[in-house]
Amino acid sequence: MVKPERGLTRRRMLAAAAAGAVAATVPHPAEADDGSGGSPLSEPPSEATPTPASKATASPAPTPVVTSLGPAVFGAPIVGATVAGNSAFLITRGLEPATLAEYDMSTGRVVVNHDLPTGLGGWGAVAIGGAVYAGMYAIADIHRLDRATGQVDHLARLGNEQYAFDLAASPAGLIYAGTYPGGKVYEIDPTTGGARDLGEAVSGLRYVRCVAVAGDGTVYAGTGTSARLVTIDPATGARTQILPTALHGESFVYDVAVSDHHIVAGTEPGGFLAIIDRRDPSHFQVVATGGRTIDAITIDDETAYFTVRPTGTLYACRLDTGELTRLATPVEGQETRGVFVRDGVVHGAAGAGVWWTLADGAVTSVDLADVGLRTAPEPPQSLSSVDGGRVLVGGNFGLQVHDLIRGGSHRIAVDGEPKSMVPVRGRTCLAVYPGALVETYDQREDRVTPLATIGGESNRPRAMVHDPAGRVLLVGTRNQYGRSGGALAVVDPRTGRVDRYDDLVTDQAVAAVAVDGRTVYAGTEITVDGAPPIASEASLVCFDLTRRQVEWTSAPVSGATGYVSLVHHDGLLYAVTVQGVLVVVDPSTRDVVGSARIPTGRPGYLGVRSGTVYAITTDALLRVDPDAAVTPVVSGLAAEWYNEPQFAVDGQTGDVFTVRERDLVRIHIPD
Repeated sequence: MVKPERGLTRRRMLAAAAAGAVAATVPHPAEADDGSGGSPLSEPPSEATPTPASKATASPAPTPVVTSLGPAVFGAPIVGATVAGNSAFLITRGLEPATLAEYDMSTGRVVVNHDLPTGLGGWGAVAIGGAVYAGMYAIADIHRLDRATGQVDHLARLGNEQYAFDLAASPAGLIYAGTYPGGKVYEIDPTTGGARDLGEAVSGLRYVRCVAVAGDGTVYAGTGTSARLVTIDPATGARTQILPTALHGESFVYDVAVSDHHIVAGTEPGGFLAIIDRRDPSHFQVVATGGRTIDAITIDDETAYFTVRPTGTLYACRLDTGELTRLATPVEGQETRGVFVRDGVVHGAAGAGVWWTLADGAVTSVDLADVGLRTAPEPPQSLSSVDGGRVLVGGNFGLQVHDLIRGGSHRIAVDGEPKSMVPVRGRTCLAVYPGALVETYDQREDRVTPLATIGGESNRPRAMVHDPAGRVLLVGTRNQYGRSGGALAVVDPRTGRVDRYDDLVTDQAVAAVAVDGRTVYAGTEITVDGAPPIASEASLVCFDLTRRQVEWTSAPVSGATGYVSLVHHDGLLYAVTVQGVLVVVDPSTRDVVGSARIPTGRPGYLGVRSGTVYAITTDALLRVDPDAAVTPVVSGLAAEWYNEPQFAVDGQTGDVFTVRERDLVRIHIPD
């Protein structure tokens, strides 16, 4: 449930292209990739004829000074986990190369970090027959670690799939994998490396999010973005859907476990646990947990142990009665990568890279990076500059705090991925995925605390700004997987109160937000997570913050699939589309006063520095004039952003902070 990232080869190409590149020259225009598999870039309409991408100047501008401040965000998040004997095996997320680490549960140390040949991480992990198998993304490769020799080999590639989301082993020693985007189940023979395509679990569904195998070889596959649970006979290919119909409105069967007598499946976003009789699936219980996602499940005897998001709470459920017992919250607010029971002790792996243990009612936890798990720079997710000489960079379940005065940086845990950040009155507000959370970083206390949950079907924050007085935050969101649409949320940063306005434009999410006094401007996107779009063209929306109603909608760029960023400055509204079209609109008349194509890189955020609008891409920092003329200020960034590129401005010095490759950089622009 994450979008694919670039591979190692791509990074090396970018790094080579970026070597020594700090320039103020105009790069060659390039076609922009819309990142969503949509139609090619359409030209702006006739009233928005592109203007030249840059202006000639009478004399060269002073050369900006670019200073590297080290890795932007540094950590060891994990995404796959399994247990064999007294060792846990953990796969990192977003790091290059991806690591398969062995953690000795007896000594509490990571004893070895193995490089994996391909991939940026592995959701799937299973151990069988003296080997550990890793199922990778952004190419669905299967790697095998021989535990006796320490040798890691590439075993199989699963067709054209991008994710091997889950792995399970059969008693016969075969491996089964669930994939995305084909929504398939594959059977892998470890002795030959052969991968047999068993086809779609459910026709038309793109995710097989989880798999399990019973003692008789029956495979169970949980799907999304419409929740179904399917039994598959690998010999005949016969399929039977067994998820209770009451749960068909859920987006995912997120995890599944099987015993001799029961199948236990957990859903998202309703957080239901289905306990199904293996011999007669018409007999079942549905247990409401009050959470959003059943994250990880294991069965021990007649008890299922599982964790629930967003709290991270661990529960026990009796399979005969459905009785729930809350056991503990091992790592608050974290996703769980696996739950395991050994000799009556419950163990688990949290996404931030934490191993926890529940024994005799007490929880102990270990930050794996402190005991030998290899750390590395992550692809940055978001960026903000705050008073007091600090720059914040969001990562996977973490926030890197850079101290520009004392030097160095440190990491603070966050309940997910900060997608956008805004400083407000001595704090920094974070819009966090998944769950569409708003959290705050207090720089005096140097900690992150929850503020609000946007609620409804909102899941993925796409943009956040605050009004000039700092009284409210405006957050744009995209809905749950498989659900079209999104919302504009008005959040009080003091109290956490949320007023949510769904579907400003039918079937479109809110991807960009700007504000002018009591007027909010929203840029929509047609993207639906995990499903084809319903709408055909993105819009600009004017929303009155006093009357809380839409004043007008407009489509100034024909064929735009989404707006990456908006900014309102000096009476004009500047907007950048996914396809890389920059358009300047007079919001009083809705007339287009200028447009151009972003000349280089994947487009990102707009912002204002010293009375001038700037834009950032993966390649360059650009100055934008009111007629949409664009002048590169710094090129050759080759930035490896996980999300749209971002930048922040130091309010005192005017320096710009952004990312080059995976490093945080400061750009000093002489006035």
